[in-house]
Amino acid sequence: MRSCLSFTAFIPCYNELFSFSGVSIVSESKKSIDLNANKLPKWCRLLLLSLPVIMSFCHIRFLDNDFFFLYSTGDYIVHRGFPFTDILSMHSSMKIVVHQWLSSVIFYYVYNVMGEIGILLLLYICNIGIIYLTYKLISIICKNDFISLVLAGLINFSIFDPFIVTRPQLFTYLILLGEVILLEKHAQTKDIKYLFGIPALSLALVNLHAAMWPMILVFMLPFIAAAIPIKIESFKKEPEGSLKAVATTFALSIIVGLLNPYGMDSMLYLTRSYGHESFSIILEMNATNFDASEGKIMLIYLGAIFLALLLLKKKRFSVRHVLLFAGTLLVGAVQVKGVPYFLLFGVPAITYLLEGFDFTGLTKPFKKAVTKRIKILFIILLCGCFFYIGERRLFQTRDVREAVMEHREHLNEVIAILDEEQGPIRLYTDFNNGQYFEFYGYYPYIDGRAEVFVMENNRVYDYFYEYFCHFHGGYYYRDFIDKYQFNYLVIDPGIDSYTYTNLLRDDDFELVYSNYDVNLFVRKQPAGQI
Repeated sequence: MRSCLSFTAFIPCYNELFSFSGVSIVSESKKSIDLNANKLPKWCRLLLLSLPVIMSFCHIRFLDNDFFFLYSTGDYIVHRGFPFTDILSMHSSMKIVVHQWLSSVIFYYVYNVMGEIGILLLLYICNIGIIYLTYKLISIICKNDFISLVLAGLINFSIFDPFIVTRPQLFTYLILLGEVILLEKHAQTKDIKYLFGIPALSLALVNLHAAMWPMILVFMLPFIAAAIPIKIESFKKEPEGSLKAVATTFALSIIVGLLNPYGMDSMLYLTRSYGHESFSIILEMNATNFDASEGKIMLIYLGAIFLALLLLKKKRFSVRHVLLFAGTLLVGAVQVKGVPYFLLFGVPAITYLLEGFDFTGLTKPFKKAVTKRIKILFIILLCGCFFYIGERRLFQTRDVREAVMEHREHLNEVIAILDEEQGPIRLYTDFNNGQYFEFYGYYPYIDGRAEVFVMENNRVYDYFYEYFCHFHGGYYYRDFIDKYQFNYLVIDPGIDSYTYTNLLRDDDFELVYSNYDVNLFVRKQPAGQI
């Protein structure tokens, strides 16, 4: 990350670096590229846009754990219709809302046609769209192609690992980027035609990823505030866009949000699915820790923004951009899952301060110092940094993938044992492994759909809090096991150390498969004969 960011430190001499003895090596018609121009040459834009795409292929991707319950859900919907009680876990009486039903169906069809390669291809295609729309958003706000291209690449490098994964958020980022672009175009031109597509985006998001549907409305609020004319004594603020048009779009987006299989339940899903104490065991739902990589990335961007504010002589206040920046900053600080929203929307929003920024004043002191040899060395250095970072990411993510594949191979060996069993199977797995067993037709105690297992959503029982207590050893292990008559338990000692240690000493259970992260305990007598 530091090497990639260092690229921006050379911006002052960048104009000179593209020209050798008065003849440009990278521009058309033998002229140096004007970094102050709104549009760079097409080939230059294509080159700079391709760099983050190439870098993304240096991150080895694999199927996210959530993919397995998404596929199983899509399979059910395609063949049986929309479920309203749980179809995957052992708790079949739970009420459910499949808030990402359309994403599940898309994943189901893509996987059936092209397998894992198809899902990963879909991921990379969506990522290319995210890169392009990020660039478009920044260029509309700051009106500088060079800044837009470089920043879009840096943002994508920052979020690709770990946020661009095989989950519905792939579609969410695209939809919300499209919405903010349309809102920004309307604010700048006051042309209502740009608002026509937003209700359609609302319809798409409520079916693809309803848990994040309220963000469609949240992102309109800064633009509604900006469209309100203010006149207080000598202070006067002209409206940025049409208040009536944006408010009407807001209302229409709510109305079309009802067009989903679960109605209002889908639209309000977010309000019932966050803030639970038991979710603290899920890292991505915790507040952003600035000692972790996601927090450090936020600090780097905040530091760069603060430095820009100090250096810029001309400052102005933009209601919509400041509100969008502040709101997404709060979202990113409150929860790790919110970090990409700050990077994709908050950072671009604050680039309005760079509109009309003049690079010429920065490049003048370097004209005499930059020789032809330095230009060549600088370009070699940039290429070297690019390939070094790519190589590091390639090997690091390869190691992560190999560890995940090894773990799933151990699970496959356990599944092979279960496939040989003749009697009923009452299966316990932890939160991370449940969906993998569901993918192979088993019904475990819990899976990665954390919000499904809280009482506010399932209206039966707070299974996730029960799991939380069991996870922390606050629930006597035999009381928990006997309550559900588990006869097969898949235990990871690193997660369920309390249960693992006690089962090793329990004469009623036998360890029939053991690996460092996957252990299968089997009850010696059939369930029900306790």
